[in-house]
Amino acid sequence: MSEADDSHGGVAVDHTRQIARLRRIEGQVRGLQQMIENGRYCVDVSHQTDAVIAALRRVQSDMLRDHMQALVQAVIAGDLPEAERRRLADEMSRLVAKVV
Repeated sequence: MSEADDSHGGVAVDHTRQIARLRRIEGQVRGLQQMIENGRYCVDVSHQTDAVIAALRRVQSDMLRDHMQALVQAVIAGDLPEAERRRLADEMSRLVAKVV
């Protein structure tokens, strides 16, 4: 079992679909740099910045959703020691508090 599996309570989680999104975001950030270099209107740059931030939040949200689903699956499977179930429940609480 890999370290990534261990951190998800032994349930594999595939985040690879986020790579394409992050590459698009990378392109958006390069576009922001060009806008600034070209002296574009500040409001236009601000709107594009909002789009980048929103895209990053979607990546974060999707990854946390998948992670939490894996944690819930691990806990429901019931084959975890009590200490590990408690650790996973604490982790879920911290994630929810951070996002909310």
